[in-house]
Amino acid sequence: MKFLSLFLTLIVLIGFSCVPQQQYAELEQTLNYYKSETLATDSIKAANLQIQQETNQTQADYQSLTRELESLKATNISLNTNYQDIVARYNSLVGDNQRVLATTSYETTTLEQELALRQEELERKERSLSQMEIQARSRDAELQRLEARSTAAPVDYSSVPDARFQDLRAQKAALNQQRNQIIAYLQRVLVGFPNEEVAIAATNEGVSLTLSENLLFPQGDNATVYWKGRQALQQIAVVLRDYPALPVRITGHANPSTNVDADLEVSFVRAIAVAKDLNAYSVDAARLLPTALGSNQPIVPATNSRA
Repeated sequence: MKFLSLFLTLIVLIGFSCVPQQQYAELEQTLNYYKSETLATDSIKAANLQIQQETNQTQADYQSLTRELESLKATNISLNTNYQDIVARYNSLVGDNQRVLATTSYETTTLEQELALRQEELERKERSLSQMEIQARSRDAELQRLEARSTAAPVDYSSVPDARFQDLRAQKAALNQQRNQIIAYLQRVLVGFPNEEVAIAATNEGVSLTLSENLLFPQGDNATVYWKGRQALQQIAVVLRDYPALPVRITGHANPSTNVDADLEVSFVRAIAVAKDLNAYSVDAARLLPTALGSNQPIVPATNSRA
């Protein structure tokens, strides 16, 4: 009986000792589960934190790219506006250039026609002037012959019956008087210009008025008279307007260079420029006879520069 009791106690003890071990195993298994879950959770948290950081960086990059995109859009709009403006200006310049070319071509053609007409008129007037000069020389020769014939014995010409002789003397006296009046008039209106710039002299043909290069074309621009030269031409025009019947020959000169044709062209362009200014000051263009001597008769002693 005692043995049985002991056996039962042992069984009870064994029974009581087996239950905690099982629970321990279960608890340990549960603990390991939760440990693994905790490790997984920590890993997830770390991953989430990294994802959140990456998300924040992505959002920051997105905002930066958005601002950059907006700036690029604004720049593109500005560039497009500038491009349209440049295209419009280019089209306008192309149109202006075409109009200028058309106008220049027309003006060139008109100028060439005008020069051709002027050249024909000049040649015609030169022929007429040559005939007048021949007639004048013939009358002077006849007058000198008559004067020489009467040198031996003084004669009262008022009683000479030769009416032609008296007429020639009267014409010559009138021409000399008119020439002296013109010279005096020019000297008055050109009193502010020194002799080296404006020279006035009497010739067999009438009055010679020589204007220096420094007064007319000091800058080397042969097509435009210098402002001081225009002042002199304006004063000369005052005298010419008071003698509307007198023809005016405008002769251009140039110093010799290596190109004779260029010298002739320069002298003709200068004569045309002076004629245009005189015409602008109300001198009738029909009276103006521009001529060119090139380097055949330079006013200034020969140098390498044109005068």
